[in-house]
Amino acid sequence: MSIQWEHPMNEYEKYFFDLNGYLVVEDVLTVDELAKLNESIDQNQEQIQIRSAEQTLSRGSTALVGKQGRGDLGGMLTWPKPWCEPFRALLDHERILPYLLDLLRDGLRLDHLYGIVTVDGAEGHVLHGGGTADDFTHFYQFHNGRMRCGLTVVSWALTDVGTGDGGFACIPGSHKSNYVTPPLVARLEKDVGVVQQIEARAGSAIIFTEALTHGTMPWKAAHERRSILYKYSPGHLTYARRYIPEGVEESLDEFTPRQRAMFEPPYRSSRPTLVTN
Repeated sequence: MSIQWEHPMNEYEKYFFDLNGYLVVEDVLTVDELAKLNESIDQNQEQIQIRSAEQTLSRGSTALVGKQGRGDLGGMLTWPKPWCEPFRALLDHERILPYLLDLLRDGLRLDHLYGIVTVDGAEGHVLHGGGTADDFTHFYQFHNGRMRCGLTVVSWALTDVGTGDGGFACIPGSHKSNYVTPPLVARLEKDVGVVQQIEARAGSAIIFTEALTHGTMPWKAAHERRSILYKYSPGHLTYARRYIPEGVEESLDEFTPRQRAMFEPPYRSSRPTLVTN
């Protein structure tokens, strides 16, 4: 099934994303969609892998250290049915795909995905990314009246993230910065007033370019942080080594034609379209 490309980003959203490098789209998921996603995680707790001390993401930062590592979640697209189905539906969600088409153009592809599940006291993640990175998969440009992004993330909030809870943080506007983030700022060990923790209600989606300097603050809320990150690239690029998530190739016939088009390997010419106009 193709989608009508209706350019849903209004002038305020476009201004905000261009200025800041991210956008929070609120109340994307219905109550039922949100409940099914959380139930699927509840039924697959054994899939959560807590990072060891050797895999730390806080990298010795005194501001980001925690009581335990981040909980990583993978393989959601190939979990037994019905638990995989809510995650498959996120691939080309009708509310979010038009935003991606604006930022990445028709022919975009899923690059990779994973989940984050953390509890009170979990460590943060040193800020990384940024417009000055020597990595041509991470970029942000504005040309001929349109935004153009490299690797772009949709972070689905499955639980509430309020003020002071921790979680996703970034330096708004850093996707256009001409200077590398000073190391102490990236480690949150020196506060110069530029890092912002982003709030998001459960059911919302945070869309951001990987050219944005971003990371994670330690989780401080009593409830779990549950975020599912789907990362997309323009059709001719890849960041991940694998062109298709592990295990998906064996079950491709279970996905819709549009979803299968998003699993295409990177190439430029004659990519399958995701739109009808």
